[in-house]
Amino acid sequence: MKNATARNLRLNSIVLALMAASAGPAALAQVAAPVTAEAAATAPTLPSVTVRSKYEREDLPVRAPGHKAASGARLGILGATSIMDAPVHVNAYTRELAEDWSALALQDVLENDSAVVFTTNKNHLLQNFNLRGLDMTAMDIATNGLYGIAPANSVPVEMFERIEVLRGPNVLLSGMPPLASVAGTVNMVTKRALAQPIADLTLTYGTQSYFQAHADVGKRFGDEKRLGLRFNGVYGSGELGAKDEKQSRRVGALALDYLGDGARFSLDLYSSVNKIHNGSPGMFNFLGTTAIPGVGYLLAPPEGDTNMFRGTHGTYENSGALARAEFDFTRDWQGYVALGGSEAEGKGLLFGTRAFVTGADGTTRGAIYNVHTKSERRTAEAGVIGKFDTGGVQHRLQLSANVLRHKEGTYNTPCNYCYTTNMYNPVNPPLPAAPTFGTYTTQNDFRSLAVADTMGFAGETVLLTLGARHQTVKMPLSNYSESRLSPMLAAVVRPWGNDISLFGNYTEGLEPGQVVGVGYTNTGTSLPPKQSKQFELGAKLQTGELTHTVSAFEIKRPSFISNNGAPVPTLVGDGEQRLRGLEWSMYGQVAQTVSLLGGITHINSEQRNTGRDTYGTPEWRVRIGMDWQTPVQGLKVGGRVIYTGSQWVDSGNRLRLPSWNRLDLNASYATQFGSTPVRFNASVENVADKNYWIGLFSDGFVMPGAPRTFKLSATVSF
Repeated sequence: MKNATARNLRLNSIVLALMAASAGPAALAQVAAPVTAEAAATAPTLPSVTVRSKYEREDLPVRAPGHKAASGARLGILGATSIMDAPVHVNAYTRELAEDWSALALQDVLENDSAVVFTTNKNHLLQNFNLRGLDMTAMDIATNGLYGIAPANSVPVEMFERIEVLRGPNVLLSGMPPLASVAGTVNMVTKRALAQPIADLTLTYGTQSYFQAHADVGKRFGDEKRLGLRFNGVYGSGELGAKDEKQSRRVGALALDYLGDGARFSLDLYSSVNKIHNGSPGMFNFLGTTAIPGVGYLLAPPEGDTNMFRGTHGTYENSGALARAEFDFTRDWQGYVALGGSEAEGKGLLFGTRAFVTGADGTTRGAIYNVHTKSERRTAEAGVIGKFDTGGVQHRLQLSANVLRHKEGTYNTPCNYCYTTNMYNPVNPPLPAAPTFGTYTTQNDFRSLAVADTMGFAGETVLLTLGARHQTVKMPLSNYSESRLSPMLAAVVRPWGNDISLFGNYTEGLEPGQVVGVGYTNTGTSLPPKQSKQFELGAKLQTGELTHTVSAFEIKRPSFISNNGAPVPTLVGDGEQRLRGLEWSMYGQVAQTVSLLGGITHINSEQRNTGRDTYGTPEWRVRIGMDWQTPVQGLKVGGRVIYTGSQWVDSGNRLRLPSWNRLDLNASYATQFGSTPVRFNASVENVADKNYWIGLFSDGFVMPGAPRTFKLSATVSF
């Protein structure tokens, strides 16, 4: 099949690319020269080789026209798959997109995806978001297909080549993440040494006084260039976030890989440190406002850089490692093993920066917590991948076993709404003393066995995927242990050629149940895991160099609720969140000099047991970006329009957040100083400098959007 062929040719592609690069233009011209019939008859048959740019990995799907997105993505147990062959709605964003916006963290890239809405402030020390109407945290992000490796608070983008976004519950494809989100999968693909050496230095300046240096160095070694090394180092410091708030970032990431004749090995190591000092933006609750008797309402938002919590400070440290080995048993069968883990520790006034508004003049009660949190994750996976035919049916079969252990503990010293301030003119808060860390209070152990078979019929014009993952969930601290089988059925049909694909899928997500606490008739009982179910139908269309995906979906996610029984209630599994949506996403070029990226998402989310809409789920989300390669050599200008519709602020549907829109612009200029390539990037977000409420953190708490923000960067390629 296509994916297996590409895998078998990986080493040949790299060696041929290296030979072509070292041969120079004359040799390349000979390679490109027409071949006569006589020569073709006597020449040996060689595998076709896709010509790639200097900065593109050989083992990844190629970049699509416009270079903002890729033509394929890694779908967990289904492997690297082209977008047109994928039986799910997925997009893969490139390093070039991150560079266009001088991205510092994952949020700067995912703001281009209409399925994503962030639920923490811009430049917050934590980065949580909502994907297709369901919540996800940084800890639930995958790295090279495995959970438990990525940083726990804010994901730096400098060490990654691709960011793949798969929407909706899909426990079969990737297993359960540490915090068991069923929103989908965000997979970060790490950088590798490329066919040609790379040595880039990027200097970035942000609005007010933030400066950053990023070194990206890579090279392959040996006569056959089998050993590769890639290092990314980042140091940044200065004013970022709220006014007078200082932040610093330190990232070190090392990627090693070795390409043998019948085996491949890789090792990724990273360390990341984020610090904040003297401030944080706020998250505001208006449910207690009584300027209109009995009715809460939203006041006008403060300036986007209002510093609600001057004097606060905090540090979050992350480190992780991931090793992987692949072995070719035969041409068609491969085995692999991967293992790794990560640790994180946060200290200080990291979160809990909340404000409860009590008066129409902005009078507010402030809440702040001094926190000490630790988490530890360990993961391993082993599997076998093979291809074979049964009659006229082509199979790609994968079996895997996976384990993931997550331990976490958080302690805090609260200042729980202990002082009075004002949202428009805040005062400095009292700072509670630091807590003492005790023991881990949460432990989740996940074990699973999975099998998936993708079958190709009629010359692979019909692709049928059948699979299932048997997942065991254990919580040793609660004496909880349950197992569930999560199936997947998916199909892709191309009845009118390769430019149109029709697809559909039934997938499931899995979340741990819980041990019922006190106050219920069934206290101490273990409730079963919650299985979310998704049905999705869609179509993919390639028009010229533009690729579209349109899908309709329904997700049903169960929840535990009280039956309100008297005199003592019972906790039961009768709650359900139902999401119904339509999505359109696109990427590519509409003309040789004009590229597009973006999409539109419409979601209707309802709590079936109450009849209320789900808070924090805007019905409409629009992200449309465009770039124009101007007639000036090397100069590109572009921008994007972001629109987020209105949404309920609270679970009681008492407050509604108004819709908002934003215009962002960027430009880049590539030139040379002598023989040294240099690229300049500039971007400005929130061009109109609007004050607006951008979204929700949790039930009842809204966040102000960031003010107008400039970023300038220069990249020198040595």
